[in-house]
Amino acid sequence: MHRHSVNSEEAADLYQESIARVLEQSKATVIDNPLAYAFRVARNLLSKRKLLDTDNVDEQQCYRQNPELHLETQQRIELIAQVINAMPVQRRRVFEMRRIEGQSRQAIASSLNISAEAVTKHISRAMADIQLHLDKSR
Repeated sequence: MHRHSVNSEEAADLYQESIARVLEQSKATVIDNPLAYAFRVARNLLSKRKLLDTDNVDEQQCYRQNPELHLETQQRIELIAQVINAMPVQRRRVFEMRRIEGQSRQAIASSLNISAEAVTKHISRAMADIQLHLDKSR
């Protein structure tokens, strides 16, 4: 993942998101080869990120042109906001500092006086919480 990502932070984020998705999927169905499944999820996430990072504005689809897609997106955003607000304070703060403010794991660890490993665990659990609620809402 390091070879295909912009930097080590993005690679770590993709890794965490992949693991969270595998864990959530394993609750619903038995995964014969979790490692291979995790690699497939990571590759898919990398592909989606590359598509989203396109610089050509003409190629990007505007979701407002499709009212149904716009409504679905708004509902998903509201659900994610509810999940974030319901998180324990420390987990929510770590998640916001990393995903919304874009701070590095080390900066978060220093700021909150916790270990970098604790930061990683909080982010993973936050991502798992969000994914669980998104899966339930489908």
